[in-house]
This record gives sequence, C-alpha cells and structure tokens, in this order.
Amino acid sequence: MTGEKAAKTAMTEGSNSLLTLRRILLVTGLLLSGAVTWMLLWTGDTYRNFAIETLNNSVSGTVNFFVGSRVAQDYGDKVTPIVNEWSRLGSLVKSFQENDQTRMKAELNILSNARQVVQGELDLIETVAYDENFTKLATSDSELGASITDDPAVLEYLKNREKAEARKPATYMWSTPDGRPVFSFILPVGGFRAVGFLEVVTDPLPTLAGIGKVLGGNFRIFDTDGTLLFESLEDGQTSEGDEQIAAADGSDGAEPGNTEATPPETANTPDSENASATQRAAVDILISDGRGGTWAKATFDRDITDFYSQTNDLRMLSIEILVAVLVVGWLAGWILLRTTVFRNLRAFARAMTSISNGDTNVDLPKVGSDEIGDMKKALIGLRESVRQAMILQNMVENTPTMTALITPAGTLSYLNASAQDYVGGNTDTVSGDFLNLGDDFQTKLSNPENLPFTEVMQNDRDYLELLAAPVRDKDNVLLGTMLAWNKVTEREESRMAITEMMAEVARVAQSVTEQSEGLLGLASELTSQSENTVAQSGGALDVSREAASNTQNVATAVEELSSSIAEINRQASEASNVTNRAQQEAEESQRNIGSLEKASSEIGSIIDLINDVAHRTKLLSLNATIEAERAGPLGKGFAVVANEVKSLADQTASATGKIGELTAAIQQEVQKAAHSISTVGDVIHQVNDIQSTITQSVDEQRRATGEISENVQRIAAGAGSMDEMIQFVNDGAQSTGKNAHDLNTASHQLSEMARNLSERMRAFSERMKLT
Repeated sequence: MTGEKAAKTAMTEGSNSLLTLRRILLVTGLLLSGAVTWMLLWTGDTYRNFAIETLNNSVSGTVNFFVGSRVAQDYGDKVTPIVNEWSRLGSLVKSFQENDQTRMKAELNILSNARQVVQGELDLIETVAYDENFTKLATSDSELGASITDDPAVLEYLKNREKAEARKPATYMWSTPDGRPVFSFILPVGGFRAVGFLEVVTDPLPTLAGIGKVLGGNFRIFDTDGTLLFESLEDGQTSEGDEQIAAADGSDGAEPGNTEATPPETANTPDSENASATQRAAVDILISDGRGGTWAKATFDRDITDFYSQTNDLRMLSIEILVAVLVVGWLAGWILLRTTVFRNLRAFARAMTSISNGDTNVDLPKVGSDEIGDMKKALIGLRESVRQAMILQNMVENTPTMTALITPAGTLSYLNASAQDYVGGNTDTVSGDFLNLGDDFQTKLSNPENLPFTEVMQNDRDYLELLAAPVRDKDNVLLGTMLAWNKVTEREESRMAITEMMAEVARVAQSVTEQSEGLLGLASELTSQSENTVAQSGGALDVSREAASNTQNVATAVEELSSSIAEINRQASEASNVTNRAQQEAEESQRNIGSLEKASSEIGSIIDLINDVAHRTKLLSLNATIEAERAGPLGKGFAVVANEVKSLADQTASATGKIGELTAAIQQEVQKAAHSISTVGDVIHQVNDIQSTITQSVDEQRRATGEISENVQRIAAGAGSMDEMIQFVNDGAQSTGKNAHDLNTASHQLSEMARNLSERMRAFSERMKLT
C-alpha cells in the first residue's frame, strides 16, 4: 500500500507539474504573440522614423551643396564681371584719387540706377568705399547698417593680402545681424593700380528660384525674427518677401501664396487619424557661409503620404502573417511536447543540472532510438567532455604557470589562480594590456600569423618568459589565444650579471694581455738601457774630472761679468733721471696747451655774442626802416640811418664769421698739439717704465751672478765626490740588468697565462650562449 500510495502521489505531482507547464506554455505563447506583435509595430515605427531622419539628413547636405553651388559659384561668376566694370568707372576712380568723400557717396548712389540693377540682373543692396587700408570712406544710402568688414577675421585677411592677391575680386557669403543672407564682392578700384577698394552687397536669393521644385519640397528662408525672406514651393512657385520671382527655367511662376512663416506639419500623425491625411516631413537647415558660420536659417518640408501608406500596409501584413504562424506553431509544438518530450526533458534537465554542478556520475534516463535517444548520446558525450574539461581545468587552474585566454576580439576571457594573483584581479576587472608590455606586444599578440611564439620581455615589475599559442577547434577555426608566462626575473638578472661579469673578465684578460706585452717590451728596453748605463758610466768618470778643471775657469769669468753688470746699473740709473725730467717738461707743456684751448673756447663764446648782437641790430634796423616808411617824408633821414646801421650789422656779422672760422682753425691746431704732447708724455712714461724695468733686471742679474759664483765654488768642491757616485751607478746598473732579465721571463709567462684565460672565457661564453 505504501508503495502504491507513493506511486500515486508521484503521478499526481507529475500531472500537476504537466498542468502547470501547459498553463505556462499557454501564457507564454500569448505573451510571446503580444510581444512579437508589439515588436513588429515598434520596428515599423522605428524604421519609418529612421528613414525620415535619414532623408532629412540627406536633404540638409543636399541643400547646402545646392545653395553653395548656385550662390558661391554660379551667382559669383555671373555678377563678378558687372561689379568689376563698376570698379573701373572713371568718375568713381577720380573721386578716390581726390579723396572727395561727398562725390564718392554720390557715385555709390548712382550705381543703384545702373542698367544691370534696373533690368534685374542683380539686386543691389549697398555699396561701401574703402581706402587702401580698408578704412571706410563712404556708404551708399541704404538701411543695411552692416558690412562684411565687420567680421574681424575677414578684415584682417583683406588687410594682409599680398599685392597680387589684392588685385583679384573676393566674394563672401554672410548674413546681417538680423539674419538676412547677403553676398558681398570686394574689388580693387582702378584696376591694376588700385586707389582703394569697393564692396558691393547684393541679394543672391533670386538665384535660388526653383530649388523647391528641384528638391521636391517647400524651401523657405527666415530671418532671426521668423519673418519669411524667401520661399520656393514644390509646385514651382518662388517668392522673396512679397515679390514673386521668375522660375529658374525662365517660366513665370504661379501667383505667390501666403508669405508668412507657417510651421510645417509633423510626420508623426497617429494611425487612428484619417489615413488619407497628408503627411509631411520637415527639417530645419543651417546653411553654411563657407567659413564655419551660418549664412541662412531655412526649413524644408516634403510630402511623405505615400511612404506612410506603404509602411502601414507592410506593417499590417506582417502582423497577420505573424499571428497565423504563431497559432499554427504553438498548436503543433504543444501536441509534440505533450506526447513525446515533456517527461524526458525533465529527466534530461535534472541530469544537465547535475552535470553543470560538477556531478559527472549522474545516471541518464532510458529512452528509445529516436531524437531523444540522440539527445541522450549527445548528453553522454557532453558528460564525458565535461569530465575531461574539469580535469584539464583543475590542472590549468592549479598549475604555477600563469595562464590567460584571450578571445579573437581581444577581450580577456580566462585567468587561472596564479595569473589572478599576479595581475591583482579577474576577467571582470582586468582588460587590455594587463601585463603592461606595451602596444607593440599587444599588436603582435593580436595577429594570428605571429602565433605561436616564445619571448622574454620586461614590464614595470619583472622579467617574464612568455608563450603565446593559438587555440583552435577541430575545424581549425581560431577560438582564442593562450598566453602563459612565468616570472624569470632572478634568472634574467643572473644571466645579465653573468654576461656583465664575463664581459668584464674578458676585458680584464685582454687588458692583462696588452699590459703583459707592454711589460715585456719595457723589460727588454730596461735590459738594453742597463747595458748602456754600465758602458757609459766608465766614461762619466773622465768627464767629471774634466768638469772640475773647467769649473775654476767659469768662476773667473763670473767675477768679470759681475763687474760689467755694476757699470750697466750705474748708467741705467742716470738714464732714469733724464727720462723723469723729460716727463715733467711734457706735463708742463700739456697744461699750457690746455690753457690755450680754454682761451680759444672763450673767444668762440665772445664771437657768438657778437653775432647775436649783430643779428639783433639788423632786426632793429629793419624795424626802423619800416617805421620810417610809415612816417613818410619825415622819416627819410631816419631811414638813411637805419640803412647804415643795417650795413654795419652785416659787416660785423661777416667779420665775426671770419674770426669764428680762424678761431675754429686755431682750436683744431691746439687740439692736435695737445694730442701730440699727450702722446709724447705717454711715450716718456713708457720709456721711464722700461728704464725702471732695466734697472731692476740689472740688479737681479747682479745678484744672480753672485749666486752663480757661489754655486760654481760648491760644484768645484763637490766634483771630488763624483768618482764615488759614478762607481755606485755602475754597480746599480749591473744589478738592474739582472732584474730586467728576470722581469722579461715573468712577462713572457704572464702574457701566455692571459691568452689562455681569454680563450677559456670565450669558450665558456659560447657554451653558455651569452656572447
């Protein structure tokens, strides 16, 4: 009973579980159907909005290109010959040459009545005259109140142009402070010989006629206050303000519509509204002036009703097909699951859960040879693979070699325990160049053609021995890159230390070899020198005895030299006294010349005073002559006196002028004499200094001669002991010869040992692969 009750209980629980699963499947199917339906609706709306946004973005670029092409190129090329002709008008050029700003303003106003303006070839707004430095001289009568030169960057460029560049017209697209788009021409006035510059401001908007028809929509330009400045409609109508503009193809447009700015209709009308309602896509456009600024603010809208209708039809068809597929698929799946799959799936789910938890000894349910049987075989294979993978994972995880796995995309997917300890994190916190080996290593590691490779590199902490190898599946598809590394800092440091030590020992051995060879040469030379010393010491005794005899003769000559030096000293003292007297006379002459120069300067001052008096006298005589003329006949006698005074003043000025010239000549000669006497005094000073030096030198020579006499006497006294010293030198030379022979033998042995050491170090380095 107990077993049967347990079986019933198990069956009841199984039935309840299946009922719950059926309910879950039903709810899941309904939710999935709703979710997919909502997804289709959302995808349709997203696609439609994306398409409209893409269309609007393309329109912005197209409008900028179209406007730039028509205005900056076509319009500029069309109008440039006209304004260039204006800049060469003779009356305008003459007003610039005469700098007559009133006439210049009148000439600028006359341009508004030019043939091209009257006939509508261009819409002239304003003309401005500048001088060669772009200082504004005159402006035509207009209400624009702005100029392209108000832009500091443009003004700076125009001022700093080369002469050849300044002779060419310059064109600019710009907008006034109130947002009105205009076009300016900057031209040199007078042609090649420019006398100034002329700015012609025009309205280029008429050249955009027909842009709406070309682009298939309504194109409008507004100012900053929202006032409509230009409109080109989809049906070909074009207007600027309240005026209708002829279409670009030459045909007359229709009557202009409402020119007030009206907001375009949006493109997201709800589906519940009338499907036949017109749908329009609108976009705001900023038209560039070509210098990084905004030339005009515009809007563009177009009819997208057909596009809306097609997307709605496509969305409804997709929903109908999806619902049918979901219903059929849900019914078929439910029947299949109910009849064949549920029980085995539960058993397989438990087994897979156990395997995923690491239990590779779990028993699998008994099934037939159908697809469920294939699933069992696959699950058995999976269990064995998991068992082997767990064994390998435990081996890799616990190995002291640090290991990482990097996906082909370059992300870090695995770090074993030792690798995590080394890098201080796991795959969630570590990425990129986690070993700090540099971009070159990362580039090499990411290229599968470089794999496998082994390399020793240094990061900011250690030397690492790296092994990079590809990880591929059975189809040779790259799954990732395994990077294994070990710290080899001590080994590399030891290797470098051994390398340095070997290099140092090699250098020492080479140095010992070179030094031993040099020592061998020195030993040979020392042997030769000792033999020469023994041979020459015998003749040194005879030479020393002859030197003792000559020393007495030298003492006698030294006494005679001392007497001659005393006589030279007396005559040098007398010459010093003579030069002192000459120096005093030269200083006295220099003082006298200075007094004479001062007196000539005072004469010059007196001459200046006389000239001033003569000049004033001449002025007084001139005033007297004028007063005499005013007095009439009564002043004739006074006029004669005034003329005589004037004549005397002229003679006085002439005489003082000649005296001044003579005085200046005297001053020049006095200055030359003063310079010559100063030079003589300097020479006497130099002679006196030289004489004093000679006297001192003679005294020093006399003292030196006395010392030489004393030294000669001591040499004579010491010559007797020279024989004994030469004998001692002879004995020492023989002993040195014996030591040199011994040194020669030792040098040969040392050189041979150094060569052997060098050969052994080279062989050791090659064996250790260090050189």
